[in-house]
Amino acid sequence: MTRGIVIILATLDTKGDEALFLKNKFFSLGMEAIMVDLGIYSDPTVEPDVTREELLGYLSIDPSDFAKKVRTGEIRRDEAIKTMGLGAGKFLLKTLDRLGGVIGIGGNQGTAAASIAMRHLPIGIPKVIVSTVASGNIRPFIGYKDIMMMFSVADLEFGPNTISKLILSNAASALAGMIRAREMKLSEDAEKKRVAISTLGSTGSLTRKCVNKLKELGYEPIVFHASGAGGSAMEELIETGFFIGVLDLNLHELVGEVFADDIYSPMKPRVENAVEMGLPLVVVPGSINYLVFGPPESIPSVYRGRKTHYHNPYNTNVRLSREELLEMAEILASKLNRSIGNVALVLPHRGFSVLDTSGGPLYQPEDDKLFLKTLKEKISSRVILLEVDDNINGDKTAEAVIKCFNEITEKIGSY
Repeated sequence: MTRGIVIILATLDTKGDEALFLKNKFFSLGMEAIMVDLGIYSDPTVEPDVTREELLGYLSIDPSDFAKKVRTGEIRRDEAIKTMGLGAGKFLLKTLDRLGGVIGIGGNQGTAAASIAMRHLPIGIPKVIVSTVASGNIRPFIGYKDIMMMFSVADLEFGPNTISKLILSNAASALAGMIRAREMKLSEDAEKKRVAISTLGSTGSLTRKCVNKLKELGYEPIVFHASGAGGSAMEELIETGFFIGVLDLNLHELVGEVFADDIYSPMKPRVENAVEMGLPLVVVPGSINYLVFGPPESIPSVYRGRKTHYHNPYNTNVRLSREELLEMAEILASKLNRSIGNVALVLPHRGFSVLDTSGGPLYQPEDDKLFLKTLKEKISSRVILLEVDDNINGDKTAEAVIKCFNEITEKIGSY
């Protein structure tokens, strides 16, 4: 038997036989597994290892009262499902010291409850959901966590069959492999000097230069795509103390934080954790002057008629208005002004991405100049400010970023 246990999350009133099949499969793979009941209506068809009543207990909810209110409709179905997910999440956190991995199975209800539970867990704990809805929009379920979704193909009810046995066996084997292969533990990597970096393709050249230089200096750079989920994951890891410093080179998610129509809106506030924790932080306003939408027809009417870049069939970039860009300057300054002195801001004068270089599709230099002027007026003297006569992707900008990072880290090391 492996040391870590596997937790199976399922509504055992409808998925009991499938959950039991999984439990036996893990046993055949040399792993201990326990079944957790997420059901809200009928009695479980198999004996759970952790009952729904126990999950409600973690939330200090009376099970009898909860069941009565669910039956009468006083508690809505969606609220009840969320409650079971939250209770299961509390249970998962209680088992962290012996948890190998977690697997959920279900349709819409079971997938929702299992994903709510799994999002309580730290990044790195193996998480798998086998779902009838996995071929649709899975972002609401995954959020920014490392949850692997597998389409069930056949329905996960009425007892295991030829197809569901195959899919569930594959999922169990995948999770077992992840658990056994999980070599990277924080305790083993405690000596690594990890630096978080944000990026998008439009600032990829700057990222590449900074990554290469950090490696030369003995750091381990870890890059996050600023697509909403990536930056949110980065923020959570910053909050846990995973990094010794941050190069926030692409602030597009900050645009999404302010303008909710943007499809790259983050799920956690950006550019705050590193500031408040006093980590060495170098910020460059990468991709801060445009919005990201899906196909051209998805652009809301209020944003049409502006400078537009047709990035690919599923991704369109639209320039911010002057007023919107100046609002971004004030918001960025207010976040950085909470600094206790370990923050640097590098300002490139010739554009904040490949899209606003001279002649580029989003080139609007007068607005960018006003952005820089406003930002400089609003920024606190505690923030180190370095201006560069270069595009964000130029060598001078990369040199300025590394220079500022070295200065800040040396300053902290001398305390």
